[in-house]
Amino acid sequence: MTVRRTKPLICVRNDSNELDDEAVAKLIPAIQKQVTEHFEPAWGIGARIKFHEGKYPSHAYVITIKDEDEEDETFLGYHIHNGYPEAFIFAKADMAEDKTISETLSHEVLEMLIDPAVNLYAYRPGDTRRPDRGYFYEVCDAVQCHHYRIDGVKVCNFVYPEWFEHNWKRGSRQFDHLKLLERPFQILPGCYMDVYEAGVGERTIWGKQHVKRRPRHRRTSRPEFLLHAPQPEVVT
Repeated sequence: MTVRRTKPLICVRNDSNELDDEAVAKLIPAIQKQVTEHFEPAWGIGARIKFHEGKYPSHAYVITIKDEDEEDETFLGYHIHNGYPEAFIFAKADMAEDKTISETLSHEVLEMLIDPAVNLYAYRPGDTRRPDRGYFYEVCDAVQCHHYRIDGVKVCNFVYPEWFEHNWKRGSRQFDHLKLLERPFQILPGCYMDVYEAGVGERTIWGKQHVKRRPRHRRTSRPEFLLHAPQPEVVT
């Protein structure tokens, strides 16, 4: 069997007591429609998403829904890689806010498609006002507090490839699906981004205000050269 990087199989599994299998399976057609009709035209990467019970194919990307994170109950979900990409969604914390996991499921599907090994970043050069930064390739974080509906199911907004390209001028391109962003690397209020910053290392930056809970990402590599880059005289 030929495994396609541009259209992998994503298996969604339910190990949660908060949701029954039928409730999870009903979300998948809307997420599939988002990937096929909205995300793939923008990014050139699609997916086949299926609800799966029992043993899943060895080449599949896997998303497992659990009750809560044993390490930190405040997290809604995260994606890592264990050979093939793997993600977890924690239904108890996620459903406490809006009674659904659909936004987080959408979020994790889109982000594991673009950065399956959790190791990509985009370089933004610094100047006299700000340091060099590496922005991790998380396509929902900067806009994750905004959603839209497909067939009644809430799905997460996402950025376009141009958001990661510092050369574009303000207003010259569409930077996210809902057209809320005006420039590359902009972060909406209430949203966030994980970066690697010259002279500092890894940190989270915020769009004016923090969010209480957010998906988490376990990165497998970092742009270490930024640790040793000279810092500008003034940092904002």
